[in-house]
Amino acid sequence: MERNVVNVDENVVTYEYLFNDEEKRAAESVALKKIARDVEVPGFRKGKVPEFILRARFPETLKAETLEELMSKVLEDLKQEDIILPVYPIDIDLEANGARLVVEVHRRPEVQLKPFEEFELKRIDKLSVLSKYVEDKLKELQEQHAIVQPKEGPAEYEDLVRVKMTISTNDKVLLDSKEIEYVLHKDDDRPIVTELIGKKAGEVVEFEKTFEDGKTYHYKIEILQLNSRTLPIVSDEFAKMVNSQYETLQQLREAIEKEASEMYDRDIKHFLRDQAIDVLIRTSELKISDKTLERLANRALEEIKSNRGEYERLLKEYDNDEEKAFEAIKRYYLQDLKVEYAIAEAVRQNNIEVSDEEIMAQAEKLALAWGISVERAKSLLKNRRDIYEEVRDELIKEKITDRILEKCKIFDVKPEEVNTNESGTDRAADTDGD
Repeated sequence: MERNVVNVDENVVTYEYLFNDEEKRAAESVALKKIARDVEVPGFRKGKVPEFILRARFPETLKAETLEELMSKVLEDLKQEDIILPVYPIDIDLEANGARLVVEVHRRPEVQLKPFEEFELKRIDKLSVLSKYVEDKLKELQEQHAIVQPKEGPAEYEDLVRVKMTISTNDKVLLDSKEIEYVLHKDDDRPIVTELIGKKAGEVVEFEKTFEDGKTYHYKIEILQLNSRTLPIVSDEFAKMVNSQYETLQQLREAIEKEASEMYDRDIKHFLRDQAIDVLIRTSELKISDKTLERLANRALEEIKSNRGEYERLLKEYDNDEEKAFEAIKRYYLQDLKVEYAIAEAVRQNNIEVSDEEIMAQAEKLALAWGISVERAKSLLKNRRDIYEEVRDELIKEKITDRILEKCKIFDVKPEEVNTNESGTDRAADTDGD
């Protein structure tokens, strides 16, 4: 058997396998024995059918069995390769003397990482965080201790309203005359706020709103009561109102600042770890062929098609365009594989290991999180491979991010300089006043 490299496309290698006539006849001999063992021919005992009759009566079966035998030789030759997809022949020639098979081998793709020393992470400046937290907390306490009084006349911004709200769409009632209280904050531009300004108790307001998903909702709001709110002045007296243990506003500020400092110290490492993983993945380069992504996407799409409802939902999400859906699946696999292989390569390069002892030591945390005994948590770690692997993966991720944090550059920035993925979205029945 001779192997030649026909083409290399990133992680996909195309091999040509050439078998001489003797090797082909040997494969046919094995195939004929299988056929003889399995078929029945009148006038002959099972397994005793002459070869020329088998060749004449079962030519396609012989070809298929011969191909299978030759492919077993190919797969044996490839067993040292790190292959991520099944190997199939893409070109077959069994007619000439000898045989020729061409296969595509989808190897595990390589990934190139930037040195950790070149990573740049942003750490939110602690003083800025504490200052903002203190001011926001004081405003929150002002809101909580506002003096509320019933009022006559039209609704104004910052009033507290009690309403009866109904929300419906296409003859379906989502919220039926539910009594709700909320504040008409000036910076809240939702219609449930803006449409009430200038209206009086007893009036009914109706309007429609179309959301990003294209659905239109009908709102009917009956104003039951209007209340004016007077916020207390932030002072020593205010501090005493919040809690009798505070004699001065300074004491209240110091208590809030201490709370904020503890939260910052607890959360900042998680923030930096998440950012480190994001930078690791974003700056890595996955050497993967489009052929691999297409194979993965095709397999996933065929599986989705087996469930009609799931397939219809997928098409609807992409304008009933299967090509768009297919490209989206490819993007998903590209990102998913990039995450998996970038982390794995970082672990390999840095010799990161997690011992059984380290994994079992997590039982106490798991017990607390799941509300079970430590012994029960240990038992789950021992007997549930999926839980064991999940804990192991988290520990590996922690170790690799800590290694990144040891080597990378970290810059202190103001909170507004940090990009987040958070985005406000309208919700049909979002009636939380704040």
